[in-house]
Amino acid sequence: MRYGLQVNSTALVHASFLLVPLALAGFLSLFIFTKKGPHPATYELSEKWTHEPILWAADEPADHGHGGHGSHLTIGGGASGKW
Repeated sequence: MRYGLQVNSTALVHASFLLVPLALAGFLSLFIFTKKGPHPATYELSEKWTHEPILWAADEPADHGHGGHGSHLTIGGGASGKW
């Protein structure tokens, strides 16, 4: 026994500085991450489409990349073949 505290209780006090915040964070995360958030209704093919058309492009715009000697960097590549 040293200074009125046993070695085991001193280790327990020091460990509690780490374990108590971790246990509190774990306990509070149960309340945060177990709730389901709002989810939009799933679209069914039998329903009428009410949104604007979506334009999908096969080619992305070219970027001024880190190439040299006249080369350029394309983002995502492009489509090839006959359509």
